[in-house]
Amino acid sequence: MTVINMLSLGEEGIAVADEQASSYLRKYNIAQKLHPLITDKIIYGGSGPIDFTAEVYEISKEKIKELNQLISLRDAYSIVEETLMSLKNSMKNKLLKANLGVSLEDFLTGSLVILDKKLGEDVKTRSGQILQHFEEISAVQILIGGLESEKFSIYNINSNGMSIKTSQPYSSIGSGSDESEKILSTYVSLLPRDKRDKIERVDGLAKAIEATNASERLNVGVGGTISIAHITKDKIVMPDENRCRLASEIVQGLTLRLLEKSQTYEMLDYLIFKNEDFDSVMEEFKNKVNGWENLDMILRGYKF
Repeated sequence: MTVINMLSLGEEGIAVADEQASSYLRKYNIAQKLHPLITDKIIYGGSGPIDFTAEVYEISKEKIKELNQLISLRDAYSIVEETLMSLKNSMKNKLLKANLGVSLEDFLTGSLVILDKKLGEDVKTRSGQILQHFEEISAVQILIGGLESEKFSIYNINSNGMSIKTSQPYSSIGSGSDESEKILSTYVSLLPRDKRDKIERVDGLAKAIEATNASERLNVGVGGTISIAHITKDKIVMPDENRCRLASEIVQGLTLRLLEKSQTYEMLDYLIFKNEDFDSVMEEFKNKVNGWENLDMILRGYKF
């Protein structure tokens, strides 16, 4: 359960993700979902079983490292996609071997490859059921973003084989993507066409955070403290947890109409892009919000 949002600002990019992961019985807010795939160049965000997406990340990162050369965003996309599909098929093969003693190749060809003997209908049926269940519990989506021809581009990599470069300046994945999509698509559609390729960075950050906050409010499994990544041509900046949490709360202040837009943007700029003193921004937040006591209570879960 996840939401990961990426937004192209033109020559820079923004990525925002939640941190909640869950199993059938447990949830935990310790999942780091945004990672630099290539130091200071490409950001990686995975949605799906957290151990699976982490394994894809580690293997892909090692493959890129072994190349010992500068690679493009499209090259990284190909490596991640191949790693995802290879790992997925490897797990399918292990499942069939463990449960039925047949391989994935046996199932696909309809016969035991070694013995050149056709599989029984009961084995083929059971194999299909096992693989179908695996598909249902292991759906994975991955976003990678970075500069391509001096423009921040986003690739959406999907375990169902529908991997593609995103044509619009944003992409959202995970169980919370439905709500985030509403906000991001409306935001981009209302921009003049000549400004969609050069979005002002504080405006874009505010919208990406607003979309993530909305997903947290409405989608089961989305929650915890958001993570933020700011990707430029020179570096990837990932503010610490406290700055990310405060940024989320500041945007909530705007959503609740307890802050003016200009005030919100000024504080986000100081907090995330200019790396101003955290305590100073917190104090400014308390002073500028219209009714700090009310907002404080709302953020803690009280209702009025």
